[in-house]
Order: sequence, then C-alpha cells, then structure tokens
Amino acid sequence: MIAGVGNVYRAEVLFRHGIDPYLPGRDLTRAQWDAIWADLVSLMREGVRHNRIDTVRPEHLPEAMGRPPRVDDHGGEVYVYRRAADHCHICGSEIRTAGLAARNLFWCPGCQPPTARRP
Repeated sequence: MIAGVGNVYRAEVLFRHGIDPYLPGRDLTRAQWDAIWADLVSLMREGVRHNRIDTVRPEHLPEAMGRPPRVDDHGGEVYVYRRAADHCHICGSEIRTAGLAARNLFWCPGCQPPTARRP
C-alpha cells in the first residue's frame, strides 16, 4: 500500500500497468511494485513540473489518436479517472467506477482484467 499519492494517480498508475484495482497490495509481485513505484515517481515529477496531472503516454494523446482532448475541470489527459461510462482509449471497453473506502475507483475491465479475489 502507498499513502498519499491521491485518487487520480492511483487509478491511472494501476491502469498503466494493467492491474485490477481490487487486487490486494500484498498480492503484487516485486516487479509490479517496482514498476508502479518508478512510474509514480515519474508521473508525479511531471505533474509538479507542469502543474497538472497528465498520465497518458505520448502515443495515446489526442493528437496521436485523432480523438478530441479531455474536457474536465480537473484538467490533464487521463485514461480512466473520472471517465466512468466513457470508452477506453485503448480497447474500447466502458470505463467502470465503484466506491471503495469512501473513494471512487475507476478502471477499464478490458485493460485491467479482474483477479480471482475481486469482490
């Protein structure tokens, strides 16, 4: 578990690594943990530098994919955060949302396949 990264980065980094948001942290492999940590460090550094949260890789930006940019008060290009019922930029599945511990989860069921332990 990581405290303090925020709901946006949590949703986005799990998407970027294809990890089910219901997977218990103790079930992550060391390789998954290391990759998530490195990605968070990079994403958060860029967020501070640009004063906004952008988590979409260059090849998935609106210009590269020929799609309209995100319009949201939160700003930034994201994969799943606050995109419930929209279609995934990668696989076309409908983005899902659910409450968990007074926070909202956002995920793509196509890109983040469910684990056996999902409720």
